[in-house]
This record gives sequence, structure tokens and C-alpha cells, in this order.
Amino acid sequence: MRISTNMIYQNGGSAISDLQSTLNKTQQQIASGSKILTPADDPIGSARALVISQAQALNDQYAVNRQYATDNLSITDGVLSNVSSNLSSAKNLIVSAGNAGLTDSDRAAIATQLQGVYSQLLSLANSTDGTGSYLFSGFSTTTAPYTQTANGAAYNGDQGQRYLQAATSSQIPLSAPGNLIFGNIQTSSGQFNIVPDPSNTGLATATAKVDPATASSLTGDNYQVTFDASGTSYTVTDKTTGTTVVPSTAYTSPANITFAGINLTLTNAPGSNDSFSIQPASQNIFETLTDAINALNTPTSTLAGRKDLTAALTQANNNIDKSLSNVLTASAQVGTSIQQLTNLNTVGTATDLANQKTLSSIQDLDYAKAISTLSQQQTTLQAAQQSFVKISGLSLFNYISN
Repeated sequence: MRISTNMIYQNGGSAISDLQSTLNKTQQQIASGSKILTPADDPIGSARALVISQAQALNDQYAVNRQYATDNLSITDGVLSNVSSNLSSAKNLIVSAGNAGLTDSDRAAIATQLQGVYSQLLSLANSTDGTGSYLFSGFSTTTAPYTQTANGAAYNGDQGQRYLQAATSSQIPLSAPGNLIFGNIQTSSGQFNIVPDPSNTGLATATAKVDPATASSLTGDNYQVTFDASGTSYTVTDKTTGTTVVPSTAYTSPANITFAGINLTLTNAPGSNDSFSIQPASQNIFETLTDAINALNTPTSTLAGRKDLTAALTQANNNIDKSLSNVLTASAQVGTSIQQLTNLNTVGTATDLANQKTLSSIQDLDYAKAISTLSQQQTTLQAAQQSFVKISGLSLFNYISN
């Protein structure tokens, strides 16, 4: 076959160009440290690397989420620990206030200490995570959970339970809504807790429920219905504010009394000076402490006053125990969540190492092999260039001139 000079130049130039391209690719692989520069270099490997890289990015985001959750829960755990300590202090003060040898001024001093505990608890209930988000407001993280009121404190958050995605199939609960921790003190299975005075001598009974027509008038205050010495009339007093809401009224069994959104029913014959306390069936710890503080600040110069104090302290003691139970339940949940995060971090770290190892096997360059290949390609290119120079210089005229 006759090979023209033009073909020699074309083939020689094309071969050298291919060798230069191959050499350039090897140089780029060495510079980048990766053997896959484009998907065309290894389509299957590129697809696998993309899937693994996406999985690794997701795993990295889960690690960030877990760190945030751990920080948040650690803060919550510290807050709940302080809440538990303050509740224990309140319980000790309530127990000490029951000492019959104390004077009114002694009890007033205890009330002052209890007010300090109240302030501490209110501050703890309004704790933030360090970034301005409230811990115990449910989904309403920009709203302070509790604001002080005349009879305790009102919850402003919602009932939402926040969760954080810590792994593909794992959601970790963050702090519970404040009303489940600082509220939810059930004093009765009904709508109101009716407490007869222990010294009652009559047969009268009392029941209470929300009056639908005046439900908007509910205050959350504590009330007391008291019969007179003859048991023929009664009055209703707001114990939280100290005001009379139903003046002296003749009693006939049964009596239906409506006040402040409450429908109270009295039946049977009362004894002399019998009384009943009417409280919300569910309280928060701030209402409990406020009731106790008010009771401690009330003089007990009469037998009735001393009985009221004893009843108030007993109720406060029981409510604090229930509140402590709520806090301990929340603390246990926080501890469980932190343990879950620790376990998920272990799995996440193992997944990260496995992903890196797999990506390395697919993408990472074998430098020893690559450098050897580069040296071989350089030698081949130099030989091709030198041979092309010699072949391109061949001409019949060379022989004629000789």
C-alpha cells in the first residue's frame, strides 16, 4: 500500500496528540488525587460515588442535628435539675410552716422565702436555649411560656411537642411543653376540686362544674362557700383576691349558685360554720405556691384560720409532690433522648468511616501506579516525537543529493 507524505503527517500528528491527551489526563489525576475526572472515565463508579456522596452529606446533616439536639437537651436537663431542687426547697418550707409553734410573723418570713422560690421557678420556666428560643413553649419558641398573674402564672405556649430528625428513621423529642412540666397537677377527676373543711359537722355536700353560659368568666381563682352559725345562709368568697362574690344568701337544699363561670350545687343540711373550698381540678405549680404564700400571710388567730392554714399547707404539699413527679418524668425523657443521641452518634461515626472508605476505593488515585504510568507515557511521547522528526525528514531528494 502506498503511504503518502500527507498521511504520514496526519497519522503522526494524531498519534502524538493522543499521547499528549493521555499524558495530560494522568497529570490531572495526579494533581487532583482522583482517578475519576469525568463520569466518562468510570460511569458505574461515578454513579456509585454520587449516591454515596449524597448519603454522606445527609449523614453529616444528621450529625449537625444531633449536636444541636444534644446541646438543647443538656440545657434542658440542667434547667429541670434546678427546678427539682427548687421544688424540694418549697416542700421543705411548706413542711416547716406546719410547725404549730410558729407565729404569724414566722410564717410570713417563710412566705417571703417561698416567694423567692416562686420567682426562681418562673425564671426557670422561661429559660431559653441560648439562641433566644424558649425551651418550654411548645412550637411557640418566640413566646415566653409563663407570665405572672394574681393567682400564680398563666401558660402562653401551645401543646406542641418538638422533634428533631436525628437519623433516617429516628426523631428525638426535645423539651416537653411547659404545661406538662410546670402544670398538669391534677387535684380532682372532675372540673373542680371540692374540699370540705375537716371540721364540718353537717351532711351538706357540694359539687361544681363549668357553667356553659358564663364560662368566659372563669378566673382560675380559689373560692370558698361558708355557712353561718345557724346553717341557714351562706356566702361565697374569692380566696385568691379576698373578695366576696356571693353575699349572705338564704340556703334551701338543693341550692344552685352561679358565679365566675362556675355552677355550684349544695345539697342536704349543713352544720354550724361548715365550709367547702372550690379549686380548679388542674393547677400549675405557680398557682400552688401562690395559694401557699397567701395562706402563710393570713393571720391564724382563730380556730377557723388555723384549720384553713392546715388545709392549704396539706394541699400545697400534695401538689408539690405531683409537680415533682411531672418534673422527674420530663427529666427521664430528656435522659433517654440524650442516650439515644449518643447511640446514634456511634452509628453515624461508623457510617461516616464506611462511606469514606468506599468513596476512597472508587475515586482515590493509586499514586505509585499513576506516577509509573506517567513516566511510561512521557517516554512513549518522547519516542513518538523523535521518530516523527526522523520520518518527516525522509525525502527522495536526500538520496539524489548524495
